[in-house]
Amino acid sequence: MPLRTTLCPTAATSRCPFKLHTPGGAVPNHELFIDLEGYMDRRPTILPPLPEDPEFLLSIRDVIVKSKQPGGTPIDAVHIAYCSGELPDYGIWEALEEAEPSHLELSTTDRHQRCNYGGLGKIKLGSWARSLKSVYLDACSGDGDWLEDEEDAMNPSFPACYAGVETLILDFGPSCDSLYFYPAGGATNLKSLRIIEGESVTIFARTVECNPRIADTLESLAISCTILESRTESVVRMKKFLKEEAKALQVIELIVEEPQFFGALRDREDSKDVFMLGLAKCLPDTLTALSFTGPSPGSMKDMDSWIESASSPSWLANLKKVGFKLTQPYWEKQISPKTKERTAELELEEKKVESFLNFMRQRQPPVEVIQPKSNSMLAYPLEL
Repeated sequence: MPLRTTLCPTAATSRCPFKLHTPGGAVPNHELFIDLEGYMDRRPTILPPLPEDPEFLLSIRDVIVKSKQPGGTPIDAVHIAYCSGELPDYGIWEALEEAEPSHLELSTTDRHQRCNYGGLGKIKLGSWARSLKSVYLDACSGDGDWLEDEEDAMNPSFPACYAGVETLILDFGPSCDSLYFYPAGGATNLKSLRIIEGESVTIFARTVECNPRIADTLESLAISCTILESRTESVVRMKKFLKEEAKALQVIELIVEEPQFFGALRDREDSKDVFMLGLAKCLPDTLTALSFTGPSPGSMKDMDSWIESASSPSWLANLKKVGFKLTQPYWEKQISPKTKERTAELELEEKKVESFLNFMRQRQPPVEVIQPKSNSMLAYPLEL
């Protein structure tokens, strides 16, 4: 029977934890849920040092000790809610020193908050570095400092204790300047990377630049993005990785959304990377599953390329599952009725998407057509 132990600061009332972002949705045998909302409720606008709470820290240590005793259930997941730039503080990380979780989940007070994930690197880790396999982080800012105009731009953004992580989820709009993934010494075994919203393509581009081993280890990639004109060089870098460098990639899940107020620029030649046009020609032959959601009508001009690729039996010959759809921008969905021209365009889009999917269904053996995931579901990683 799965076990959850909930701890919170003295006299604080804990909220109910949400479903963990574990690979494949696996339910931990024993989740230690630490709710820091009580700390945040006591914080004034100008932040003094956090007060010591020996009883709270002792309770953390006590749970860990008991979980290792005969008849106890070892802790395999640690979830800390209401993190901030100073939480979890050193005292909390130190209290967790003897834990050996395979999954670490850190959720912030809101999407604009930092999270003191780096504090894990300041304690005596024991077996943490060996046991930790997956990390979920929903902060916006991190500990990195990408220097765009300097030669030595690749400053570590995570301590070395995260280098062996196999699955990483960066959620809720992380910043490309401070929350790209570059553990000190470089990532050694990253197999699954999911970056949800924010400057996700640039984060990915910088992550692969910092960690050359990722080309050999990465098996699953999920990105939800809105690509700005000022960041299209990151799309070029991503396509290069997919086409020329990735050796083990089996799953790609992409959601590309149209930038706000971009309608007037759709027909410009230099806007093609905003919609990730030409992607079909860049995908590696190692793929077994592909899911793509693109903006309508921005991605429409690329449909002939997708259809041409799908008509060739040699294109992605190992593919077993495919999901594909084009979605209207939010602002366009509010317009009713649509013009005759736009209505005809949407009908043509639907026919071309179905034509692409039919080519995949007609393969031998047939490729299974699946429904692409939503943004919220994309944050939940697949089982490796």
